[in-house]
Amino acid sequence: MLVQMSAIIAAVTFVFLVFYLIQTLKSLKNSLDQITLTMGQMKNEVTQISSEVQDVILNTNEMAIDVRGKLSKLNHLFSSAQDVGQVIHELTSSVKQSATSLVSAVKQTQPLSTKWKTILQGAAISYEMLQKMKAKKSPQAGVTK
Repeated sequence: MLVQMSAIIAAVTFVFLVFYLIQTLKSLKNSLDQITLTMGQMKNEVTQISSEVQDVILNTNEMAIDVRGKLSKLNHLFSSAQDVGQVIHELTSSVKQSATSLVSAVKQTQPLSTKWKTILQGAAISYEMLQKMKAKKSPQAGVTK
């Protein structure tokens, strides 16, 4: 009888074990089904995202080509601006040299004729007017140099 009771207890225990094992396997199956469904959705989303990324890359490449073309056109403009700057610098140097020559010539002649006095007064007035015009155009309108 003890052997029979032990066999019955072992059989009942085995039934409970199988029941809980079946429940665990069902839960595992549901989890795996959810993972499979999620992976399928992710595959579709990744495909969409990759096509969008390819579109963005193509647009970026087109914009880079466009920017390069525009920059190459601007190089000519900057080169021309540099040439204009050099011409203005040479003109300023020439005017400065002429003014220096004129001043030294005037200093060498002792008596100034009325013609030279009038020219120098006109130059001084012109210089003052130029300074006032610069002061009006500058952002600090009230400050003069």
